[in-house]
Amino acid sequence: MLYSDESNYSILDDKTATGKKRDWRGKKVRSSLVAAHYEGLEKRTGAPYYGKKAEKVCNCAECLVFRRDVETGRLRLSNAYFCKVRLCSMCAWRRSLKIASHNKLIVEEANRQYKPAWIFLTLTVKNVEGDDLKQTITDMMKAWNRLFGYKAVKTSVLGYFRALEITKNHEQ
Repeated sequence: MLYSDESNYSILDDKTATGKKRDWRGKKVRSSLVAAHYEGLEKRTGAPYYGKKAEKVCNCAECLVFRRDVETGRLRLSNAYFCKVRLCSMCAWRRSLKIASHNKLIVEEANRQYKPAWIFLTLTVKNVEGDDLKQTITDMMKAWNRLFGYKAVKTSVLGYFRALEITKNHEQ
């Protein structure tokens, strides 16, 4: 990854505000693996749709241009191409950062205006086979909507953030 600073190019060592190193390279490697899987799907199915996705994911974040912020001295991403494909590791990472940032702003504003009591709720289900995943997600969404159909829940909740996380057991 390169950054541009007054037409001088150098290797980037990008870090968060807390000093944690950002793993751009690891995300790019995983995105390349996703692109290879899309190419395999195109060969197996003959559908050009997968080839186009593979190309988009392969080109995602190929070149990143950073500029140093004059006021803070920190590096800021100023130019890049991102594919916005849901399964792209780079785009999923950026999307999660964006959602986290938006949620932080919303929580700060809610705290300022309403001073609410917060509840953090995690609902889980037993691991399911891949063939049953679609039906399990459908059942979970129906259950969530049923929960928020109750008057007691509707009247006591200002809002919520719902996220679905699916993990794969690598041992099987």
